[in-house]
Amino acid sequence: MSNSTCSDMESIATYIPLRVLLFSFITISIISIPLVLYVIKRIARNPLYHRNTRVVLVAHAISLIVHHSDRLIFHGWDLYRYIILLPNSPSACDIVSSSERCFALRISFNCAMWFCVCTTPALTLERYFATRRTYSYQSDKHSGFLVIIFQFLLAAILLAFVYAKQSFGGTALYCMAASSSLPVHVLTAFVLTIIVQLVSIVCYRLLINKNEKLRETLQKTGGDLIRKYQVEETLRAFRILSQPVHLMFLFQFFYSFNSFFVLYFNPHFSRPLYFFLMEANIYLPEYSLAFVFTFIRMENHVSDSSSKGLRKSIEIDTAVYFENYKKEWS
Repeated sequence: MSNSTCSDMESIATYIPLRVLLFSFITISIISIPLVLYVIKRIARNPLYHRNTRVVLVAHAISLIVHHSDRLIFHGWDLYRYIILLPNSPSACDIVSSSERCFALRISFNCAMWFCVCTTPALTLERYFATRRTYSYQSDKHSGFLVIIFQFLLAAILLAFVYAKQSFGGTALYCMAASSSLPVHVLTAFVLTIIVQLVSIVCYRLLINKNEKLRETLQKTGGDLIRKYQVEETLRAFRILSQPVHLMFLFQFFYSFNSFFVLYFNPHFSRPLYFFLMEANIYLPEYSLAFVFTFIRMENHVSDSSSKGLRKSIEIDTAVYFENYKKEWS
């Protein structure tokens, strides 16, 4: 192993901002795991959610737990190497990782993260099914699993780009799928993610507008109560999910956008700074805390106002009702 490699490893291991970042991620992970478990419990017990919506949200929350659990192991081991092993080692080369070790430590980390990245398009697809099947969606118990399969496939495609050049038998200064070179395949994954997020959030907004227009039409025409109830239930789900979905979009968009530019301009950064920036751009720890509190706040708000809103939405203008009644008998 060359002296430059050993020197780079020592500079990374002794880089204080990276140590602080890893320690903060461990702290956030310890806090986030029980909070996300609490959210899973709330989702599972809340009758306001359709079964398919619960499936997608619980899968998202479980992936967050997997990601944070891997962070505890991955970052904890790195800090142990940097703080405990390095001072007692003859050379920094003694703590250089093998590519096999990096792959094993990071694979569940990355799988869970990219699965989370694909939650916005998955929820948009689930809401599309709810909008298209207004009459029958309440009894639909299968679309949720189709959405999860779609989410797995989309995450697998992105991961295929990320790991397209994965090799074994070498070494790694820092365990990361995006190497310090300029891998076009990883840049491609980030570009695809940005496009998918933009398309998903636009479609999500269009679906909300479509349901709102349908509700207005039913109010004016005195449509049947069953359909009005289903439309209101769909809109209520949109209201609960609106802020969390937009939060997901912001996290995923800025993660991909910032990581693309850090990776593209990586020759201008020192190795410690490059790995610090790439790690800091993974906003999933901060997102997890924001997701928990935003989700609970929106859920409580919508639950408190749902009864009043539902009663108002299914009110029928009696004049319209009797007018339609006369037309049917004339």
